[in-house]
Amino acid sequence: MSPSAQMTREAIFELVRDDLERVERAFGADTVCSVEAVTAIGHYLQLSGGKRIRPALVLLCSRLCGCTDPAAIQLGAVVEIIHTATLVHDDVIDGADRRRGRPSTNSRWGNHISVLAGDWLYMQSFQIALRQRNFHILDLLIRLTQMMVEGELLQLDRLGRIGVTEEEYLELVNRKTACLFAASAQLGAVIARHEAAEEDLGEYGRNLGMAFQLVDDLLDFTSSESALGKPVASDLREGKVTLPLIYALRCCTPEERRRVQTVLDQRAFHSVTLAEILEVLERYGTLAAVRARAAEYGRRALPRLQRFPDSPYRRALEVLPDFVLNRAH
Repeated sequence: MSPSAQMTREAIFELVRDDLERVERAFGADTVCSVEAVTAIGHYLQLSGGKRIRPALVLLCSRLCGCTDPAAIQLGAVVEIIHTATLVHDDVIDGADRRRGRPSTNSRWGNHISVLAGDWLYMQSFQIALRQRNFHILDLLIRLTQMMVEGELLQLDRLGRIGVTEEEYLELVNRKTACLFAASAQLGAVIARHEAAEEDLGEYGRNLGMAFQLVDDLLDFTSSESALGKPVASDLREGKVTLPLIYALRCCTPEERRRVQTVLDQRAFHSVTLAEILEVLERYGTLAAVRARAAEYGRRALPRLQRFPDSPYRRALEVLPDFVLNRAH
């Protein structure tokens, strides 16, 4: 077993624990708004937990490049604020009632306030980034936000469509999830002024983000409501065809395809049960196929670290894909 494989999740985050605590404090301070509802929403979402994997990527990658600039703290808060803004908007668009086991912001504050709070969080993230007086950082964040919004628009256009292709779906994953992982890792190199490492770390983050989302797709079908913090198969209930279903629809019978279409049309498991859909996924082995595809993205991330000398930060980044993948077991 390699040294990196022996590193525990706790050891990975222990490397940047103090800085992650500073990110938390910065997040709390930087999401205070003159409008009380916006402050309350930011505080509510901060307390609801989350893996903080995106700010951890900023910190780990900046340290990998030999940088201890406190700008990494600010930019760690920036990526977490952007992520929070996307959650607020996603829940409004999806009509979600739950987020991480608690009432969603839209169910507590309503759609209008939630949308505007999400907008404010986006703008606040740019305001914080502007403190660096670095146009490269702003350019990266603006392109990131454009990609994420375009991804949301594409997803809306494809809701309820049973014929979404694998290529179309992976494009959505890249735009909605992986691009923020990519930007988080790339920012570590930008802070360190290590221009030659930007592409490698960006692609490391992108592949890690792809693996992360595919594991989420699996958990949406295989986990429990208590673990997910929302109903099982929420994506399908919302009209989203994710990779496990895309793989199953390639080889299922017309009757099985009709069942999937019925759930998409009804946005609920009324005429067709969740057990029937899970049976289709198991019959054609598509959960295992998606797990293998996620593992492939995890493997693709690792060569991007080869340019860096051995260090605890490189070892942490080498083992991070394993922990992302192990969420599916």
